[in-house]
Amino acid sequence: MFSGNKLVLVLPVILMLFLFGSGMYYIGQSEVVTNETLNQEISWDSVFNPSEDGSVLHGTWTWEASPEDGVEGVDYLGITFLDENDKTVSPEMIDSYSLHLETRSEKISIDGEVVDNGVVFPFTTEMQENDVIGSKGEFKVVTQGDTQPERAIISYLHTWEEHDGLKTYDARFFEREFKGKEHKDESFFWVAERFVDLKKGSLYSS
Repeated sequence: MFSGNKLVLVLPVILMLFLFGSGMYYIGQSEVVTNETLNQEISWDSVFNPSEDGSVLHGTWTWEASPEDGVEGVDYLGITFLDENDKTVSPEMIDSYSLHLETRSEKISIDGEVVDNGVVFPFTTEMQENDVIGSKGEFKVVTQGDTQPERAIISYLHTWEEHDGLKTYDARFFEREFKGKEHKDESFFWVAERFVDLKKGSLYSS
């Protein structure tokens, strides 16, 4: 048994060793977030509501962690609408669309482009003053027409190397050949999709 004085001296040492060992175990167990695994660290929130003469899709995304291998490239968000037969709705039904990147001090508006199967928003991801531009944003797409979409598809293409952009725009990124890269080089990006069904019986109100 330790005497009183020895116990006072030994207990802090034991506590320090325990805390150090626990910290090293935690670090060893925690996963390293890289660009390849980033999709698992993105939180999405989206709602798809009918309106009086169409529909409104609104959504947000947030990276819950930053990749340890750096941020460099261009990301793309694509929106596609399907009818009750799972057929792509005509892009002529897209009435308005917007996307904003959120930073600590402002919102950055991003231009989109209507394509054959929806709308595409390209935006650069970069580090500025310890803030990752492109890691957080919101989007809204409004449709109008006789046919009401039944499902929205949110397609997200993330890249982490410099390139000169996609050669062609496709809202679901089935065609993904990049300028300045070798043909069919798929080592520096991934594509993830989310499906959002129309919320019945709840009209959108701005």
